[in-house]
Amino acid sequence: MTNADNPTFTDHRAMLTAYLVRHGQTAFNAEGRIQGWLDVPLDDVGQIQAECLARRFSEQSVQAIYSSPLVRAADTARVIAQACRLELVLDERLREYHMGDWTGLTAEEIRMAMPTTPLDDLEATIPNGESAQHMRERVAAFLRDLIARHDGEAVVLVSHGGTLGAMVGAMLGLPVMRRHPFAFGNASLTEADYERGRWRLRSLNDRCHLQG
Repeated sequence: MTNADNPTFTDHRAMLTAYLVRHGQTAFNAEGRIQGWLDVPLDDVGQIQAECLARRFSEQSVQAIYSSPLVRAADTARVIAQACRLELVLDERLREYHMGDWTGLTAEEIRMAMPTTPLDDLEATIPNGESAQHMRERVAAFLRDLIARHDGEAVVLVSHGGTLGAMVGAMLGLPVMRRHPFAFGNASLTEADYERGRWRLRSLNDRCHLQG
């Protein structure tokens, strides 16, 4: 994260650990459909994935858990919160991108309905959708609050692929873009630490808890 995105802190602050979790699988994920702000619930696979995450976090020390209010994220987070005996906090800033006219469509359906839309352009504007700049601003504001509230603690953040991409981009000070050169599988875990005024990425898209 750049200095412009951060409040000013002195170097004596203890390390904050943020565990970034993508929600479990939904039927739309399995079909390759864009969800955006649609409230699509976890499918049977997603429920199992949430339980795998809960088992992993039950063995770690965690002080707080935040989630997007969208049901696929919130239901994943509730399973983790129960295992950690924590109260879940919902935050609107952790929502997925608002995908506008692309909501509910597959890539092929978008190509058929909007033949002039450059889907391969990473900076393509989504008709009636949310901009990458707006997403950066809302996740950067969330991270500033997180740093101020959780000095020296470990927190879980359950969100969405696009949101987590924007969040990691903000942490690392990458240019604002809608799609970053990394991905987050369903029920994946990414770890980042904040210490002495900067973020460090410790792991990315870890899904070892789903094996077996």
